[in-house]
Amino acid sequence: MIRRALYALIAGGMSLLLLSAQSDAATDPVFGQIDSIVQSLSEITGLAEKHPVPYGRMTKRQLRHFLNKRIKKTLKPEEIYADELALKMFGFVPQDFDLRKSTVDLLTEQAAAFYDYDEKKLFLLNDSSIGNETVTLAHELAHALADQHFRLANFMEDTPSNDDENLAHSAVVEGEASWLMMAYMLKQAGQEPVPTPEALRAVVDSSPASMAEFPVLKEAPLYLRQSLLFPYTEGTKFFDAVYKRLGRQAFMAVFTNAPTDSAQIMHPERYFAHEQPAHPALPQADSLKEAEEITEGSVGEFDHSMLLRQFAGEGEASALSPHVRGGQFRIMATGKGRKPVLQYSSEWDSPEKAAAFFALYPKILNGKWKRCDISLAKSSVLAGTGDNGMFVVRLSGNTVRSLEGLSDAEEWRRLKAAPEENVASRDIAAADSIVGQPAVSKLH
Repeated sequence: MIRRALYALIAGGMSLLLLSAQSDAATDPVFGQIDSIVQSLSEITGLAEKHPVPYGRMTKRQLRHFLNKRIKKTLKPEEIYADELALKMFGFVPQDFDLRKSTVDLLTEQAAAFYDYDEKKLFLLNDSSIGNETVTLAHELAHALADQHFRLANFMEDTPSNDDENLAHSAVVEGEASWLMMAYMLKQAGQEPVPTPEALRAVVDSSPASMAEFPVLKEAPLYLRQSLLFPYTEGTKFFDAVYKRLGRQAFMAVFTNAPTDSAQIMHPERYFAHEQPAHPALPQADSLKEAEEITEGSVGEFDHSMLLRQFAGEGEASALSPHVRGGQFRIMATGKGRKPVLQYSSEWDSPEKAAAFFALYPKILNGKWKRCDISLAKSSVLAGTGDNGMFVVRLSGNTVRSLEGLSDAEEWRRLKAAPEENVASRDIAAADSIVGQPAVSKLH
């Protein structure tokens, strides 16, 4: 799905605005621990420090000002609109949701420190609620050490058409640093620097009780909240699994042989097996041939988990989302009014799981729209009208495809009446013309 607003703030460089917020840093006793912390981190990882890490402080007010400038500098208004529209068309956020403001509010509340990949500098927040700044410093120095060896700015570079891989890379960066932060604490206590199961459970706890002191995070839409937490919670568990298998080599492997989707993060055995995400063909319609693309991207296991959790319940999400093998979406602007149409497809590991997801799709449609009138409901076709127009959803083998937002009633009637084999063959042919190879996924 779409997370460019978050990536623009987290993965990119920082402006000079923050550099002025370090007047007392030279005499700050917390920063006096940097050399000893880096030495301990190097002993745990085997990664030597290549150069000293510059540092500074800033306030929450300065952070908010920077974040707004950062968005303005790195994201065009049409890109923010596209991100927000995608979230709304999938039903992840309300129709009146302001993505820019909400992102800034959320990150301002959550930030205790950050490492600037471009300036190669770390900052601690003066007025953060974190009590142990030494632990926070260890987390950011873990980023700095990884950056000196693996160039995190390049590693975190955003590719809009592969959002799920971006999420996986973010989980590598934050998971490795969170794990290493815990290892550092244990080493300082004279224990083996390998986090215990109890310590890991504390880090991955994202229950309502654990969010009580963060009202913005607690009230944020589920998808946005979990998008921010996922790199820390699932990323830490992922790195722990890799470390248990590879030992110290894990600190290099996760960057040089990085996971390719959120499923590999959530199921490390798929990472070790090099299972790659599927790219199912998108459904086609004649009215889209001359339409203009607004945005496109991948829809991975994390996205499907959130979709099912929000509209079908946590039980259905836990049982079904691990069986998705990949998904794609595209939003097209049609007609003079540039009415958006959503093209969506997902591939599952069996026809039975695809059928189970298809059976739940009416709940998704009814949940995300105020009005959903289903006029056709068969074993493999679902059609009707919703808030943004007419829709057709089809089940074909292990694939589910949906067109949502259609305006031409005659085209809608043709699409819902088309034989299944004709629809499937036409969609695969369309995919072949785009990628130059059959739209078939193979797990390696």
